[in-house]
Amino acid sequence: MKNLLPLFFLLLSFQLIAQVPTQVVKGTVIDKDTRQPLIGATIQVLGTDPIIGTATDFEGNFRLDAVPVGRQQFKCSFTSYEDYLSDNIIINSAKELVLNIEMIETAFVTEEVIVVAKKHGNEALNELSIVSTRSFSVEETQRYAASANDPSRMAMGFPGVQPSRDSRADIIIRGNSGIGLLWRLEGIDIPNPNHFARRGSSGGGITIFSVSMLANSDFSTGAFPAEYGNAFSGVFDIKFRNGNRENREYSFRAGMLGLDFSTEGPFKKGRGSYLVNYRYSTLGLLNQMGIYLVNPRTDNIFQDLSFKLFFPSKNNKSIFSVWGISGKSNEFERAVDTLSEKSTYSERLTRDFQTDMGAIGATHTYLIDERSYLKTSLAAMGQKIIYKNDTLNLERNPTTINDEVYTNIRFALTSYYNRKLSSKTTFKIGFFLNSINYDLKHEDLNTSENTLVTWLNDRGNTFLLQTYTQFRFQLSPKWTLNAGIHAMFLTLNNTNSIEPRLGIKYQMTAKSTIGLAYGLHSRMVPIGSYFTRIKGPSGSVSQPNLNLELIKSHHLVLAFDYNFAKNMRFHIEAYFQSLYDVSVSLDSLNTYSVLNEIDGYATQALTSQGTGTNYGLDISVEKYFNKGAFFLLSASIFDSFYEPHNGKTYNTRYNSNISGTFMGGKEWSFKNNSVLQTGLKLLFNAGARITPLIEGENNDGPIPPHDDNQPFEDRVAPFFRPDIRVAYRKDNPKSAWTIALDVQNIINRKNEDSLDRTYDPDTGMWISRNQSGLTPILSFQIDF
Repeated sequence: MKNLLPLFFLLLSFQLIAQVPTQVVKGTVIDKDTRQPLIGATIQVLGTDPIIGTATDFEGNFRLDAVPVGRQQFKCSFTSYEDYLSDNIIINSAKELVLNIEMIETAFVTEEVIVVAKKHGNEALNELSIVSTRSFSVEETQRYAASANDPSRMAMGFPGVQPSRDSRADIIIRGNSGIGLLWRLEGIDIPNPNHFARRGSSGGGITIFSVSMLANSDFSTGAFPAEYGNAFSGVFDIKFRNGNRENREYSFRAGMLGLDFSTEGPFKKGRGSYLVNYRYSTLGLLNQMGIYLVNPRTDNIFQDLSFKLFFPSKNNKSIFSVWGISGKSNEFERAVDTLSEKSTYSERLTRDFQTDMGAIGATHTYLIDERSYLKTSLAAMGQKIIYKNDTLNLERNPTTINDEVYTNIRFALTSYYNRKLSSKTTFKIGFFLNSINYDLKHEDLNTSENTLVTWLNDRGNTFLLQTYTQFRFQLSPKWTLNAGIHAMFLTLNNTNSIEPRLGIKYQMTAKSTIGLAYGLHSRMVPIGSYFTRIKGPSGSVSQPNLNLELIKSHHLVLAFDYNFAKNMRFHIEAYFQSLYDVSVSLDSLNTYSVLNEIDGYATQALTSQGTGTNYGLDISVEKYFNKGAFFLLSASIFDSFYEPHNGKTYNTRYNSNISGTFMGGKEWSFKNNSVLQTGLKLLFNAGARITPLIEGENNDGPIPPHDDNQPFEDRVAPFFRPDIRVAYRKDNPKSAWTIALDVQNIINRKNEDSLDRTYDPDTGMWISRNQSGLTPILSFQIDF
């Protein structure tokens, strides 16, 4: 890494005074609730001399020429609407900025002055999300240290999310398993969009989403509105941006993680547009440097392709778009090169892990009249996961010990009608219809009988139907009420859930608000666990899990928000979550619960008589990007428990009790149109829970001898990881480039891996493996 640092100082030495390049900023201004254009809205670049500003035309479009590159902030105003104030957005000399502004009509216009609480940069895009939701931008995803341009790795630093892994981006929210997270893209609920995806869960290595594709999106951690279903922990609501409708633009990125290329432009100037991104990545370069994200015997490779096509009508009353994502990843773990009688089980193990995922969809938005619109989406999706383990004998002949192949094909139709009844009231009603086609196979080796046991071997189809309705009421200048109801029905076993949702917000002062939200949420059990095959003493096979209930969860969140200084915010949320109808082992001597699941499907008979409880505080202090600096400091204090069939209460796997994060950075601008960026990220939790081992049983084998009578009573050492970022950005008249060095785990701390124990033949003991050490990621990006 020492050889890389002089490169930054060399770049900084060229401080030539040059004319500041400028760029075009354009976009549209619309009413957020009706999608109708706002004619005559004024847009201004703040802090410029002379003033740069304009007004929208009859189609709500605007264009600002000659906006200086660098960070700029924009203000939009329109009579009877709340002012819009943007973040400090980077203006790039090579790419025009498209700024689509959605404004909210003021519900009460009186002679007295109504003081409106200042908007902050991370307020939820979804107005119905009163608590536990923040939006994020593409620029945020890039500027946080060691986030690898990945939304899920960025979210690990958000309040309520527990960081605990280096090589995986599992989103653990408020003590909940990753199975409770919903991924939504362009309005469609999609399968796990991660490379090296978790089986039956939501996490993985890195998401398929490239930052070149993303628009501002929402991330929720609880008590979400009625339009979200089939989730009980959180929601990633991802949106793709539209390509440039007037000019063709390109980006190319190369680094230690691979190559990334994107292109965008018009089909016909001023009308439709395309946006396409391709990424190819391998960790081979890092492995050659002796840096292993997994272990020295593991090779990884992945690639993905994303696109969005945008076709508005001439009068903009009808908008049609087509979008798609696809990803392919492969991870192979080799046995050690030389095997002997003393080789351990893990040294003889091989692993073939493949994941393929794809989705393609079409969305149509139709503006019915000046107060309502209809939005409909249709999509086809698929995912295939192969997970196979073999062990080698001394002649390196393989014996299969685990063979899993899961194929999931879905077809989805969703539509909603939105109407603005008045400036005080908005109404929305919609539905989701998902056809789920599954082909599931799982066999593993019974070592005592030396035969393969079939746990899953099913193929079929089921439907998941969801419908919802929700209202937003502006009761007074200070009180807002959101109310709705969500209903879900699974045809596989005719289970259902009726889920009320309610949120209320009170604006205490111009600087502070308080919010309270309640919701009942449910999720179907991971699909494979319904079809578990159990072989009885007589040899007959049964499927006892077919009638499992939907997992259900009550959420209650109380939030307080205070903008105590300019661009500074204090936020605290107290939450309580009560889960019931949780799938647990039918055997009262077994303490299994789906709430502790990392991935995979059940291999035992289950019942829906389990429960779970999570409660705690999320506290954060945030400085929005201003004068070249930003930070987000957060801490979570919580407890997480579950109750299996025996009626006793235990810690969940995720009950680390305390977690905290810091993400911050500083920028310095120079006269030659360049910027030096630095960033720091600190991740901490008090130690993930693990189950102690049975005393006296230290023999080598496939899995450690866990003492299931004491589930998750021990914990690994506290997890702590500091990451840094140094980047240099240069704007030229027709191009812009950035060179960046992100270093994950700058102090090379060896954090214990709570999910991976290995047998040490020298001590005759099972020990926890260490996670990744210092990992430098150098990258270069050019836009043109």
